Amino acid sequence: MGTTAGVRWWRFGAGVLLGLAFATKWSGLYFIAFFGTMSLAFDVAARRQYQVPRPWLGTLRRDLLPTGYALALIPFAVYLASYAGWFASETAIDRHQVGQTIGPDSVLPLPDAVRSLWYYTAKAFHFHATLTNSAGNHHPWESKPWSWPMSLRPVLYAIDQQNVSGCGGQSCVKAEMLVGTPAMWWLAVPVLLYAAWRMFVRRDWRYAVVLVGYCAGWLPWFADIDRQMYFFYAATMAPFLVMAIALILGDVLYQPGQGRERRTLGLIVVSCYVALVVTNFAWLFPILTGLPISQQTWNMEIWLPSWR
Repeated sequence: MGTTAGVRWWRFGAGVLLGLAFATKWSGLYFIAFFGTMSLAFDVAARRQYQVPRPWLGTLRRDLLPTGYALALIPFAVYLASYAGWFASETAIDRHQVGQTIGPDSVLPLPDAVRSLWYYTAKAFHFHATLTNSAGNHHPWESKPWSWPMSLRPVLYAIDQQNVSGCGGQSCVKAEMLVGTPAMWWLAVPVLLYAAWRMFVRRDWRYAVVLVGYCAGWLPWFADIDRQMYFFYAATMAPFLVMAIALILGDVLYQPGQGRERRTLGLIVVSCYVALVVTNFAWLFPILTGLPISQQTWNMEIWLPSWR
C-alpha cells in the first residue's frame, strides 16, 4: 500500500485558498469537491507509477484523512473565519435568532452563534434556490450554462444613450457590458476537447488540473437549470480557459526534437494569436469600461444578435 508522502504544504495552501473561494461565493464548494477528488486521484496515480500494490487501498488508508483535513476542514474553518465580523457584532442581521425564530433545543450541540449563522445562510440559500423561471422570475440578460463557454449571452450592466458627450460625435453611448474576448472564448470548445484528449489519452496531468478546474466552475450549474443564472457566474471558468490556451500555445511553441524551422513557425503562430487577442480586447475595451463611444461604434461592438 505504500507509505505516506509526508506533510504537503501546497495542500494546506490550497485549502486556505479554497476556503476563501467558498467564503466569497458558495459555488466555491464545488471546487473543494472537484479538487479534493482530483488530489486523491493523483495520489492513486503516483502509487501506480511507483508500482505500489493496491494503490486505491493505500490511498484510502494513507491519504484520505490528510486530504480531508487540508481540503475540507481547513476550507470550512476559513469560511467560518470570514464571518468574524458577523460573530463579533451584536446587531448583524439574524445574529441572535436562537430563542426567537429558532428554538433553544438542537439536535447537535452547537453554539447559539453557529446555529444563528446556519439560519441566516439557509434563509439566503432558500431565496436564491426559489428564484426560478418556472416561478415567473425572468431577467432580460439571464443566460444558461450551455451559452457560457463561448460567451453567447453577456450581461449588460449599464447603458446611457441620453446626453452623453465625449465621443467626438452628436450621438454618444456609454455602456458597461461583461463579455468574453471572442478570440479566446470562441475557441472554448476545441480547447476543451484538446485538453480532454491530452488528459485521457496522453495522461498529461497539467491539462487534467485545468480541465477539472474549468468543469468545477461550469458543470454543477446544470443540476438546477431552472434557476436564474447569468454570464458572470462563468468568471471562475475564465482563469482555467486562459491556462488551457497557454498550455496549448506552449505545445505549439515547443516540442522536443523539433527543428529550427518548426520552432520559428511556432513562434510566429503564437505571436500572431497573442496579437489577435490583445487587439480584440482593445476593441472591446470601451464597452468593458463604460467609455463614451459613437452610436455607430456601439453597433459595431455588438457582434452577435444574442449580445443585444
